[in-house]
Amino acid sequence: MKYFGRLTTTGIVLLVHTSYIIYYYFRDGTVDPADLLGYPLFVFLSWWAGLQYDWAKYYSEKDTLTQLYNRRFVTESYGRMAALAQRNGARLYLMVIDCDNFKEINDKYSHHTGDQVLQAISRLLVRHTRQSDITARWGGDEFVVIGQYKDEEGLQAMLRRLEAECARLSGELGVPVTVSIGSSLYPDDSADLFELIQTADRRMYQAKAAKKSSLHPVP
Repeated sequence: MKYFGRLTTTGIVLLVHTSYIIYYYFRDGTVDPADLLGYPLFVFLSWWAGLQYDWAKYYSEKDTLTQLYNRRFVTESYGRMAALAQRNGARLYLMVIDCDNFKEINDKYSHHTGDQVLQAISRLLVRHTRQSDITARWGGDEFVVIGQYKDEEGLQAMLRRLEAECARLSGELGVPVTVSIGSSLYPDDSADLFELIQTADRRMYQAKAAKKSSLHPVP
């Protein structure tokens, strides 16, 4: 959770209160001790008020189960990310990750176990993506990762790491965990977020049907 609300609110309150004290000092030539004693109270109240904003902002962007970003954050942030890539002459990859047979996991092992699987996959994705990437739960058992594309070798290496880590999850959780992955490229496949997701989703389902992961064709 970021500190924007707390820092902004506290900074404004301190600026206003300090300006108030300075004004009356120059007007009356003295400072009321009560005004100085008010600093701790004002700092506490402004920090608390800013915290409420920060919590509201956090929960509007995060998925409560996995603590990843949610669909709303992806749709709001993609435009800025794509614009930056365009200015820098860069490319982006969009990856869709789907947990195989998730309904069977819920039915056979319980919904609690299904939640644990989603949380474990989420932690795995965070470990294997950069802080500048967007890693989100798109909905249900489907995740989306958007990041800067360097080359096919790097993207394939990430895919292999994810597959290997999922195999380890199966042992840790006592549940067969596999994923199917598909991807698309900005701007090669499209500049539109939802078209990129549709393309990656289609490739993901092709991979699922073939029982193996498949990325986009090498450009």
